[in-house]
Amino acid sequence: MADLLRRAVDTEAQAPAASQEGGRLSYAQLAAEVDRYARALLARGLRRGDRLAMLAAPSVDFWIVFHAAASIGVTWLGVNPRYQARDFEHMLADSEPALLVVMSPFDGRDYCEELAAIAPGARMICHGEPSAGAVSREVFLAAGDAIDDATLAAARAAVDPEDTALIVYTSGTTGKPKGAELSHRAIVASALANLAWMGAEALQSSVCAAPVNHVGAINNLCMPILAAGGHIIFHPRVDVAAIGEISRREQPTYLVSSPTGFAMMLQQPVGMAERLKTTRLIVFGGAVTPEAVLEQFARPGLRLSNVYGQSETCGIITRTGEDATLKVMSETIGEVLPGAELRVADPATNLPCPPDQLGEIQVRGPYLMSGYFRNPEASAAAFTPDGFLRTGDLGVLREDGNVVFGGRLKEMFKSGGYNVYPVEVEQAICEHPAAAIAAVVAAPHPTYQEVGHAFVELAPGASVSADELRAFLRSRIANYKVPKSFTLAPELPRLPNGKVDKLALKAEALAAG
Repeated sequence: MADLLRRAVDTEAQAPAASQEGGRLSYAQLAAEVDRYARALLARGLRRGDRLAMLAAPSVDFWIVFHAAASIGVTWLGVNPRYQARDFEHMLADSEPALLVVMSPFDGRDYCEELAAIAPGARMICHGEPSAGAVSREVFLAAGDAIDDATLAAARAAVDPEDTALIVYTSGTTGKPKGAELSHRAIVASALANLAWMGAEALQSSVCAAPVNHVGAINNLCMPILAAGGHIIFHPRVDVAAIGEISRREQPTYLVSSPTGFAMMLQQPVGMAERLKTTRLIVFGGAVTPEAVLEQFARPGLRLSNVYGQSETCGIITRTGEDATLKVMSETIGEVLPGAELRVADPATNLPCPPDQLGEIQVRGPYLMSGYFRNPEASAAAFTPDGFLRTGDLGVLREDGNVVFGGRLKEMFKSGGYNVYPVEVEQAICEHPAAAIAAVVAAPHPTYQEVGHAFVELAPGASVSADELRAFLRSRIANYKVPKSFTLAPELPRLPNGKVDKLALKAEALAAG
């Protein structure tokens, strides 16, 4: 990873690299700050193979510490400020970091005191306002003055491309999160592959307001921008109005979005217009995005691409091509990135399925995780004998080479003996103009064993009844796929990474009978 930053310094030394409200760093200044922090980490006794956990909002501080740690072989992992006690306990107990760096307070929470109570044995450094255990940034950095150039250079020379640079904890939709280990080699390969298809012109600048413990913020947004020598504008939270103002001022060229992001922008049409004025590329994914929504964003000079990926694939692993129509983008996740392989296979035998037959999406290539941290059983189960990652996602490989996403393998349920795949039903629901986001879960039924219950987040100002949605769906999908019941809501619950919390929705459906 240090090679990418060094390359940017060599070619773009005085160009803006990272900024946030109140400050901006050029690439030369960013590299100098990374050096200072790396020396301070060495002075604290951190060495290659150690882990550093960091609680921070999207910020220049995050970007500095991430690169400082990776440059000396220390594995970095992000802690989301939105976590609650149980989330903190699991992540810190599982990762056992040699150092916990906390940027506190944030949004009124004093994380220094909170984490000191949750993990009393952790070595913790708190930067920010005076608090229990707080250490000013300058005091912490001053300790690094004792580390000479030769010691820093030796630490960096010892880093191997296969060393783990980043641990990303999965979202935990099916159980406790696991830590996907991403190597320097995988992260750099992913960044360069994305630069190749996105283009340097599109990656000149972007606003990063996504949680930094998520692969989307780091590998889908920040690392491609770094590979292009571009400018990352950090903002601590998703605030459409504030991001619209930043966009008016900074004129970003690249946007990573989702159906939720699109819905939020459509609620702020003035801010959206400002946000998109200079945008050259929008990549989106995470759930079904109806063609009718994409039509509201399409314009000459602006490329759209539906992407698919996981923490285990360093983020983006497929994308729709430049010539893809809006219909193709709404129906498929495109083709696999160059340098990787994708097959749709029978999950029992791992043999490729015929075209247009549903199977598990499996991928192989340089962008994959090394395994799950301290979990050899899960790591072994994640790969086929011939080295393909079992994504646990269903798909159909079309004759044109594009893949249709079919949902999670474990989300499929049987209703009256028929297989029902929630993502197909969700896509059909989202074709209704009143539906912004849909999530379908299985609920027990005395006659059919299981039936679908649909949770629908309504578009701003829209209204629709369950009977109207049911009638709408009967003309689009088989009767047994139509949910037997609906919950209509202004907003669906989210996980810390922004995805819809299907575990919470399933519990709600069961509680409601």
